[in-house]
Amino acid sequence: MTEVSYAFILAGVVIFTGFFGNLFFEKTKIPDVIALLAIGIVLGPVSGLVSPERLHHLAEYIGSLALLVILFEGGMDLDLDKLLSEFGSASLLVLLSFSLTTISIASYLHFIIGWDVKLGLLLGAILGCTSAAIVIPIINRLNVSQEIKTTLSVESALSDVLAVVLTISLIDAILIGQKDPVAPFKAVVGSFSTAIVIGGVIGIVWLKVLDLMRGKKLAYMLTLAAMLVTFGSVRVLGGSGSIAVLVIGLVLGNSDSFTRFLKIRETLPVEQSIRFLHEEITFFIRTFFFVYLGMMFSFKDVNKEFITLCGIMLLIIILLRIICTEITIRIYPDKKKERFMITLMMPRGLASAVLATLPAAAGVKGTESFVTVTFGVIIFTNILLTIGMFFIGSNGKTVPEEHVE
Repeated sequence: MTEVSYAFILAGVVIFTGFFGNLFFEKTKIPDVIALLAIGIVLGPVSGLVSPERLHHLAEYIGSLALLVILFEGGMDLDLDKLLSEFGSASLLVLLSFSLTTISIASYLHFIIGWDVKLGLLLGAILGCTSAAIVIPIINRLNVSQEIKTTLSVESALSDVLAVVLTISLIDAILIGQKDPVAPFKAVVGSFSTAIVIGGVIGIVWLKVLDLMRGKKLAYMLTLAAMLVTFGSVRVLGGSGSIAVLVIGLVLGNSDSFTRFLKIRETLPVEQSIRFLHEEITFFIRTFFFVYLGMMFSFKDVNKEFITLCGIMLLIIILLRIICTEITIRIYPDKKKERFMITLMMPRGLASAVLATLPAAAGVKGTESFVTVTFGVIIFTNILLTIGMFFIGSNGKTVPEEHVE
């Protein structure tokens, strides 16, 4: 009985922390991620109230749910016209950033430390993606242009999917001895195409469902159920459930563009019936996820070698992010004024944390330290993001603005 009481008290404290962290962000533009992670670390490895080992098997479920609700909200916030105009820059940025970071980390681990090349690529893929769960909520609350919001939202969502598909492909290659070097690329293309087609179809069908649900209760819960079914079904079919949910959110968020096609005369009240409740759900799940992430951290493997390895991984990520940003703004000069913002949005988080638990769970030898190293990089990149936000003014622009070329 006492444990249940303390559990409810802790849950309330976590929600209060998330709420005031959200207010603090709106005032200072400093993200609340570090505070939430810190609470989790105190509850888990520091106080021992929660054992980190007991949480690892839940990571994929909690992480997938958090990613689902955040990407759905991110999709609703995307403007279709802006997406079409910004897709080129977002695709270039994600391909450069993810591929070069993955290869660079793998090269260091193989040639300098002596790791097997597949294990190096595996950790590189896990650490190669930015976090949509962190980037999307932050940029949506910043007063920046819709173009840069679209670019960074799409980049983070795509990089999460690339990391998931490549990591799973590499695990399969290691376990079953797959030697086809093209297999991971085939998997990526197949995953994306399946998700986009199914997500688009479900999104359009769901607009018609919402039209039939006008004035009726539980429209949001029915929509959430459809998201869960779609997410799981697309993954079973070999596609990316995350991208499918993102596409559905995009369709619902741009309902005006599809209502004529569906012969819907009146504008659908998606904003009123879906967005409000989903923002509440997203806040709740996101807050608890980052606390949960902190609880999973373990100090057992924290030593000089761990800190050195995390530091080098961080330096590689920072250097490659700067290089990729410079290449992108040279090809798309209109992004030059957003150089600092693009460079800064490189935190690792949700996808990396979930993926880090998969190799060891699948029985891949030599990957036992992946979780601790990944969590170290997550914490360091988010600290870097927090520091960088001090240089972002209340209007979302780099301070001082006159120094931006």
